[in-house]
Amino acid sequence: MKTKSPKKEKTKAQSKRTPTRAEWLALRPLRNPKLEWHEDKDNGHIVLTIARISSWKTKILGLMVPIPDEKTVVLDKIGTDVWKMIDGKTTVGQIAKELARSYQIEPREAELSLQQFFKELGRRGYVGFWVEETTQTS
Repeated sequence: MKTKSPKKEKTKAQSKRTPTRAEWLALRPLRNPKLEWHEDKDNGHIVLTIARISSWKTKILGLMVPIPDEKTVVLDKIGTDVWKMIDGKTTVGQIAKELARSYQIEPREAELSLQQFFKELGRRGYVGFWVEETTQTS
């Protein structure tokens, strides 16, 4: 008699598929519209202003230590250049090519650096990504 092994349910991490290089380069990054930002007049760097989320934890901590209502993140020169190219139309691949050209680095190095940069910005909720749907015809 043959017994069936129990089905393994996929965890959330297992169900996420890593995009191919071509898919990654075709993504179009978008800035979070709720995020406030400006260009510093002195050095030209982008300054992101992030409002603190009020929760019971921050309220309790606020009783012991003063907590600012917002925090700022200052992007370096390269981060500033990338931020300015994020418009929802320009692909990651196009941004990588421009970085490679502007900073005289290898295209693959620019892609890998962008991947890490966008991964961190995405994790923090500063940017999102969209990909243009392709229609298949039979």
